[in-house]
Amino acid sequence: MKRSLLTLVVTVLFAATLHAQKIGVLPFEDASGVGAQFGENVAKFIRSEFLKNKKITPKFIQVKPKDDEATTIDVDAAIELGKKNKVDYVVIGTILEADASSSSSGVGGISVFGQSIGSSLRTVSAKITLQGDLISVKDGKLIDSFRTEGSKTDASVGADVSTEWGSLNTDNNADNSPNAQAMREAVEKLVEEMTEKLEEK
Repeated sequence: MKRSLLTLVVTVLFAATLHAQKIGVLPFEDASGVGAQFGENVAKFIRSEFLKNKKITPKFIQVKPKDDEATTIDVDAAIELGKKNKVDYVVIGTILEADASSSSSGVGGISVFGQSIGSSLRTVSAKITLQGDLISVKDGKLIDSFRTEGSKTDASVGADVSTEWGSLNTDNNADNSPNAQAMREAVEKLVEEMTEKLEEK
C-alpha cells in the first residue's frame, strides 16, 4: 500500500514537472526549395502538434535575420534565442525533402443519352522528410536529432487536388490534400519521438 502511494506521488510529480517544460520551435530551414515561409509553416505545424499532446507548453519563436546575418540557425544561436524567450528547450531543423507529383490517365466513360462521356483518373503523391534537432537551453547542448517522413497518395476521378507545398496553412484543419496529410504524418512522428526523449530525462 505504501509503495503504491509512493509510486502515485512520484508519477504525479513527474507529470507536473513535464507539464512545466516550455519548448520553443524555431523556423525550419528549407532545403527542399519551396521557400522561407514554408519553414515557418512547418514550425507552426510542430507547435500545434505539441499543443495536442498536452505534455509540453510550446512557443513559436519567429526569427527575422538582418541583411548581414546568416539565415541558418545553429545550436549556439538557438540556445541564445531560447534564453531570450525563457524556454527550457528549443527545436530547430531542416526540411530535407518536399516532393509532390501528379499524373492523369483516361478511364472508361459513361453513356448519357447515347453520347459517351470520358473521364480521367488523377493521382497525386506527396512525400516530405524532416530533420529535427532537440536542444537543451539549460545544458547548452544538443540532446538528440530525429528524422521522420510522411507520405500520401490520393487517386480520384476529376479531383482538383493541389500539389503546392507553400499553400499549406496550419489554421486550415480541413485540408486533406496529400501534401497536408504527408506533412501531418511527418510532424506527428517527430513530436512523438521528441516527447519520448524528454520523458526519458
